[in-house]
Amino acid sequence: MKAIITAAGLGKRSGLNGLIRKELLNVYDFRDGSLILRPIIDVLINKLLKIGVQEIAVVLDPSDAISKDYLTRVFPSVRIYFQNEKRGFGDAVLAARNFVGDEGFLLAAGDGMILDMERYADVLKIAETDGEWKLFVMRVEDPRRYGVAVLSRDGGRLNVTGVVEKPKDPPSEFAMCALYYLPPQIFDLISYREGNAELTDAIDKAIRSGMRFGAIEIPRRSWVSVGLAEDYRLVLEETYKHAVGGSTGRD
Repeated sequence: MKAIITAAGLGKRSGLNGLIRKELLNVYDFRDGSLILRPIIDVLINKLLKIGVQEIAVVLDPSDAISKDYLTRVFPSVRIYFQNEKRGFGDAVLAARNFVGDEGFLLAAGDGMILDMERYADVLKIAETDGEWKLFVMRVEDPRRYGVAVLSRDGGRLNVTGVVEKPKDPPSEFAMCALYYLPPQIFDLISYREGNAELTDAIDKAIRSGMRFGAIEIPRRSWVSVGLAEDYRLVLEETYKHAVGGSTGRD
């Protein structure tokens, strides 16, 4: 399986000065018997490798020499692509289109991650074998801040019947996490509206064209993101608790 990580945003809400990107903010992890601090994109890449991803591409801003240098030194096998203009999440995904080819792929935003991603490795392996596309979702108090998934239940299965980006009147309480297992056809469905391309619109087109998407619900506390300055303290607390819990066999 391949994975694309987008890390080309300016991070205006992260409280940084633009010289260092939010994806390089440190969080806690537990490796080789030690509690460590590493950039969140570093921890995300390690989690993806642990669940069986063989090839990873990262989309950066062309001026982001610091992130490029870090990734080149620490993860020399990672492929680097660039989003030349800030034209939306979908545009960043398109920058790595040639990396994917004609197979399904994981897509992740570099400023967030599922803490217990390893728990879902088997689900993704089955999805890869069956060619079934997946969205990770979580219940949130204010869905208006997120891309929202409309779901239906079929026994113990959650089906996605539609998605909408930051709706004023949310059709459900399920927000999409920035981790997706997508078909290669998604690239053909990404289009521009008022100069920007939203991935959510492309996913909704895929669903309405007949492609079957399932949802994997995760607990809200399992998702952390460094996108907002006011949330960073909480991210440190959650990653610390998860790292310490993993080191002692408790989570």
